[in-house]
Amino acid sequence: MPRTLARLCQFRDHLVADKIAPRHIAQRRQDLRQSHAHAAVHLLKDHRPHLCANHRLGPGQKRVALALGVTIAGCFFWNPLGMAIGLSGLFVLFSLAVVSLRVFLLILSTRLGPQEPTRPTLADRELPTVTILCPMYHEEAGLPGLVEALNGLHYPSSKLDIKIVLEADDTGTIVKAKALCTADHFDIVVVPPGQPRTKPKACNYALWSALGDILVIYDVEDRPDPDQLRLAAQAFRAYPDHVACLQARLNYYNRDVNWITRLFAIEYALLFDLVLPGLARIGAPLPLGGTSNLFRTHHLIELGGWDPFNVTEDADLGLRMAAAGLTSKMLDSTTYEEATQDLLPWLRQRSRWIKGYLQTWIVHARVKNPTWAFRLTLHILVGGVAVAALVNPVFWTLYLLWLSGMGGWAEALFPPPLGGIATFALLVGNLFHIWLFMLAPMRRAWHDLVPYGLLAPYYWALQSAAGYKAVWQFIFRPFYWEKTQHGAGQSAKAVLARGRMGEL
Repeated sequence: MPRTLARLCQFRDHLVADKIAPRHIAQRRQDLRQSHAHAAVHLLKDHRPHLCANHRLGPGQKRVALALGVTIAGCFFWNPLGMAIGLSGLFVLFSLAVVSLRVFLLILSTRLGPQEPTRPTLADRELPTVTILCPMYHEEAGLPGLVEALNGLHYPSSKLDIKIVLEADDTGTIVKAKALCTADHFDIVVVPPGQPRTKPKACNYALWSALGDILVIYDVEDRPDPDQLRLAAQAFRAYPDHVACLQARLNYYNRDVNWITRLFAIEYALLFDLVLPGLARIGAPLPLGGTSNLFRTHHLIELGGWDPFNVTEDADLGLRMAAAGLTSKMLDSTTYEEATQDLLPWLRQRSRWIKGYLQTWIVHARVKNPTWAFRLTLHILVGGVAVAALVNPVFWTLYLLWLSGMGGWAEALFPPPLGGIATFALLVGNLFHIWLFMLAPMRRAWHDLVPYGLLAPYYWALQSAAGYKAVWQFIFRPFYWEKTQHGAGQSAKAVLARGRMGEL
């Protein structure tokens, strides 16, 4: 164990042994403020540099990228048509792989049913302590709703360690948190200023004073199922120790605001109700959601916490756990969030996600001797998000030009039998994904959302726009965190009353 990590663990062990109440931790943390702030940024980068997004391309990857670029340029110069046909064929094969994987995961998640152990019933005295990290920035309007939701959890307050994680310059939220979060199980964590200013860096700073055996992240707009922590504690008791994370299902309580929120809710229903459960069944890494992922704290600490330079730290951590031989499972419990309602905020959020997927794809391509399940998640799901966003518009444009009669030259790019396979992949593949967009809400009995699945191609076009922006930012602003600003949120009671109508 690196010396820095050993000192951080010793500090945490002393807090746990002294049975200090969360609200009294601040002074002890202040004494080690600088070392905790340094570790929040540098621990992973210094001790596992090949798994940190601060190094966008490793030395070997730079050599491969250079050789590949020279080779492609040379082939285009020597035989441009042959090279274009080869690249087209590769993308067609990739598209068929994506569709095949989605069919396979759909069968696993619907035909075979849930895969959960028999959970023991735990009395309150048997429940482990749970640390809840609530990172936020300039979101004081949403704090009362979050506190209401946290106070509504069916878990003993004496077993909770709730950390409201705030930035030092966010004086408005700090003042409001001090006024609202006065109970003993609340700990207001003020993160020292410094770059990068990201959610994972803030969570890292709070991690070293976590008192819980289990740790979960809730964002300010989250409204978790009140039984979620108890279900997780029971599931962890039933699972072996190598199951390091339980990912709860995510969806949106404001899904019926407009067409963007409806399609966003459909997309999440597809991901968390169909795709991720299928991945969990075959033991593949889960690209985790940014909230309601419940960890065994000791595994999280041993991994060095989150990558402060990765703007989708959740997906990255799911793969990093798998590379360390750990497993993630799904938890049959839903947390409801607030979907972005307007186009520009959606584009900002989505471009950050795709940029983070690019970071994660490149970083974990450096993992040695990955399993076949690891490769599936990494290259087809994580990398596939970026590839599809960037390449789909090109192929749709070629196809529409060909249909209009103005793109006869495009036939040269798809000679037989590639042309027939490409048309099949384009049309049948997209129809299949539209059908998935209509199937996913039916699983939650959200029948009013089913017709909106037909709008999926427009949603994918927006995703492509976000993808091109993500590539630009990956090159010029790789660690910039585009903050998603949420509203004040809805009452926890109202959200959960609506949400239960759509439970699986």
